[in-house]
Amino acid sequence: FQAMAQEALSEEVSFSALYTPFEKEDKADKIKEANKTFAEKHPDYVQHIFTDPHGIHLLPEKAEAHPGQQYLLTLGFRDKEIGKTVEKFVTRNLPVFPGVPSCS
Repeated sequence: FQAMAQEALSEEVSFSALYTPFEKEDKADKIKEANKTFAEKHPDYVQHIFTDPHGIHLLPEKAEAHPGQQYLLTLGFRDKEIGKTVEKFVTRNLPVFPGVPSCS
């Protein structure tokens, strides 16, 4: 997902991204805070705002990162339907196959 987001960011103008530093605090509160911060910083991309609840992300390659720092990834879209579609694909439960090691 993160590689897809990085590639899309370099070419796509229909959405914007915000990385929010994340510590081991209450994740639900941090997601609400990230969504609010995103809306304030990127008002052109608020038709659909989505913070990935599954993962803790690293910054893109060219960004100045602090070792060990983890980030929530928030995406905002100009088109509500595109945003809903991306959120649906990111949050869906993938099937589990017995005997096959998982990626987590």
